[in-house]
Amino acid sequence: MLKSLSFFLLAAAVLCMFPAGLFAQAADDAKPSAAKCAHCGKEKFVSVQVKNCAAKLVPLCYECAILPRCQYCGLPSETVSGGGDRLCRDCAKDCIKDKTEAEKVMKDVRQVLTAKFKMTSKHKIIYELGTRKDLNLEADGEHNELGWFDPKTIRNKPQYTIRILTGLPRDVFRSVGAHELAHDWMDETLPHLMDKPEIREGFAEFVAWSFSKAEGNKRMMEYTEGRTDDVYGGGFRKVRAMMGDAKTAAEWKTILLKEFPLKGKKNGK
Repeated sequence: MLKSLSFFLLAAAVLCMFPAGLFAQAADDAKPSAAKCAHCGKEKFVSVQVKNCAAKLVPLCYECAILPRCQYCGLPSETVSGGGDRLCRDCAKDCIKDKTEAEKVMKDVRQVLTAKFKMTSKHKIIYELGTRKDLNLEADGEHNELGWFDPKTIRNKPQYTIRILTGLPRDVFRSVGAHELAHDWMDETLPHLMDKPEIREGFAEFVAWSFSKAEGNKRMMEYTEGRTDDVYGGGFRKVRAMMGDAKTAAEWKTILLKEFPLKGKKNGK
């Protein structure tokens, strides 16, 4: 009995040595944190942190965290695009759904590729917008396509069309456009690689990633880096490792020809 009483008194003495503020701090640390919700704008307890269209982590409250999410970022969706995708209010503000605007943006993307990477082609390209159903049919339904490069011969004349999903946020549209223009460049410059899916798509993803990096488009850089499939994701990582510090289309061409020479020609010469 005396031993038990002595232990109790000792424990009480030890507890009295700690400031009351420490216990209050521990209690505060255990509480959920409160912040301004990135969706409803109200000061509420934070449920999760998600990435917005600028790839920046922002808080969502409990009520907003359970809402359907935007197809292209982590924020709750408010509208549905022409392509059938859910969009948050920020992504929906500046999405491309007009053919004239799409042509204007694609011409600018082509100019940026020329200015930044010396990537040019002589092809006259027709730019179109398409639905997800249209794009998936062109791809035999194998992928959730955002864009499509379509080279054809009509009446013995070549015709080049780039079709991109309608309703894409502008930064997503520009990155997809760079991907499709990389196909056009390869079709003109290194056509023997167009039948190698991993290299064809990996190179186009590498160009889109390089383009997004030049534009400071962190969201699309992370999207490309996060792809896990063998053709697009695996191809991108393979091509990026292959390219090293090369920064121009001429350097990329030299590296690709060294790795994949033209048949019957040494080093593609």
